[in-house]
Amino acid sequence: MAGSDEKKRSLMDTIIKLDYDLSWKFALLCKMDRNSWSFLLLDKIMKVFEILGSGVPTLTFSLLILPFTSYFRFYLSFSIAEILDVIAQFTVKNIFKRQRPTYQDNSDMFFTHGPDKYSFPSGHCTRMTMFWYLTSCFMDVETTQYRILAVIYGIITISRVFMGRHYISDLAGGMVLGLLVGMFAWHVTWLH
Repeated sequence: MAGSDEKKRSLMDTIIKLDYDLSWKFALLCKMDRNSWSFLLLDKIMKVFEILGSGVPTLTFSLLILPFTSYFRFYLSFSIAEILDVIAQFTVKNIFKRQRPTYQDNSDMFFTHGPDKYSFPSGHCTRMTMFWYLTSCFMDVETTQYRILAVIYGIITISRVFMGRHYISDLAGGMVLGLLVGMFAWHVTWLH
């Protein structure tokens, strides 16, 4: 029995190390040459996407713009999902309390307090996966608008690792949580 526990621990240690190493290498790609114009441009672009994907702009969007859409269920689904997103992230982040990567630069993080100081799961990733799911329920996935939104959601998600804010496993956890929240909000909205 002890040998089995050691193998499990060894496998978990290997996965954690791989997660750390790959996440660090992706973050390093974004910060290779801090003096080059390409780094400055990439850094600024990732920063814009970071801000777009944070809770304040997405909640503002939900409260100020969506009510004026002709699709009430769309608005209702997003509103329910936003509330569930906050509750789910607060709960999961406080359960795991995983620290953010040690190689990140905290000086330029946008609006981080409370449970947001923890890394797992990525709140941006949770939110973007949730939005992607709900958007795919309401929009024709063959349209250009949907594809543009899917690309934006994807860039916001990967920006978290490139900015050094999260590990890759934080994104995976955020995707699972976002999918669950989105599915729940969708099904609650469409109950008759």
